[in-house]
Amino acid sequence: MAKIAVIGLGYVGLPLAALCAIKEYDVIGLERSPEVVETLKTGKSHIIDHEVELLLKDAHLSGHFFPTTDHAELSACQTYLICVPTPVDENLEPDLEPLLGAIIDIAPHINKGDLIVVESTIFPGTCESIVLPLLEEKTGLSVGNDIHLAHCPERVNPGDSFWTSANIPRVVGATTAEGTKAAAQFYSSILGGEILNVQDIRKSLRPKFSKTEDGYTESQIPLGSVTMMRSIRDAEAVKAMENTVRDVNIAFVNELAKISDALELDVVDVIDGMTTKPFGKGPFFPGVGVGGHCIAVDPEWLKAASMKAGYMPEIIQLSRNTNNGMPAYTIRLLQDALNDRGYPVNGTEIAVLGVAYKKNIDDPRESPFYEVKSQLLAKGAKLKVYDGWVKHENSVDSLEEALSGVKAVLIVTDHDDYITRVKQTNLADLGIEIIIDGRNCLDGEAISEQGITYIGVGRRADLSAR
Repeated sequence: MAKIAVIGLGYVGLPLAALCAIKEYDVIGLERSPEVVETLKTGKSHIIDHEVELLLKDAHLSGHFFPTTDHAELSACQTYLICVPTPVDENLEPDLEPLLGAIIDIAPHINKGDLIVVESTIFPGTCESIVLPLLEEKTGLSVGNDIHLAHCPERVNPGDSFWTSANIPRVVGATTAEGTKAAAQFYSSILGGEILNVQDIRKSLRPKFSKTEDGYTESQIPLGSVTMMRSIRDAEAVKAMENTVRDVNIAFVNELAKISDALELDVVDVIDGMTTKPFGKGPFFPGVGVGGHCIAVDPEWLKAASMKAGYMPEIIQLSRNTNNGMPAYTIRLLQDALNDRGYPVNGTEIAVLGVAYKKNIDDPRESPFYEVKSQLLAKGAKLKVYDGWVKHENSVDSLEEALSGVKAVLIVTDHDDYITRVKQTNLADLGIEIIIDGRNCLDGEAISEQGITYIGVGRRADLSAR
């Protein structure tokens, strides 16, 4: 089997190295500390974590784990897993010195056909703009042709007896599709799970509740699965964004705690009560705006009550400002796309699909449609509005009439009935040149293949096809 190098034997690298050894890969674990290496050679862990200790015990017994401080022992490896720390400095700026030092350390030993995987947490663009040129400079090899560079963001949860390095689902991305596949196959070999495309998650595997004879169960991403992202930048962003989402949510419940103090509530009891709701827990996706009599209204009531009690909830205010600003943001996307095609907003016919605040209902309360309509009319656009569920706002009688003769389509509500028909229509044959997908519900690549400019909220066909 291939020989594996794991660079850095800390909380990330040590369990990964042990897992590879258990799967009968010969693993060279490179560690700077001689004391740590000597401890590991005895089969003992320098990290106090029961699950890591169990993995290391099995790895030691396998005879496939070789911790060392000697760089020369890397010479026969074909796969390099970089697991060094990536801290921030005193100015809270990313410190890439450990990562760059690791690249310099392994470069003399890299040969054609090798796979280099960065597991260290990095910001989007690091591999392509920083790691790749350094790797090519130090090895004289071409990334993507001679060698593969991939990113598989580490996912460890120290102290967790269930989610361990052996079963946590992973994501991978590389500078080429071939590199992504090679990295996915490697991780699948040690995790034992299936390989998925990120589109599989979007279509069928997102966690959601489904009704069964025994009640409701939540579907999950398969244990030990490996999901292939469509670019190395997307893989880098997964780690940065998933932890930022956690940070924002933790900050928000901390704000709820302050509100609870002001209103004399028990925030833990309230949160326990909130957990009984079996839907609406996410994942959440961006869009043209939020509406309805709950999300668009309830935070304002809570904010008002909190302010009356003497506490200004800053995160709620920022959230409201952000969500209230999404219609204007979406219109800017439309305006930029029209400009790129040589059309002004003023005088251009635009189809606006959807009035209801969410799909498959007839409720328009607080819908972002009204702000979209107001701003577009103020800019002089000629609108064709259609929603088969909320007909009193329609300016046309059918979807076909809405799409006829317009240069651009802006989707506000993704009702299943007409979105299905839109997907089945050759929009270019109708003269449509721009689709602004305010609900990210269409296949951007399929639309762009018709010669149409496709822009979703936070996504573009030209990026998703990278």
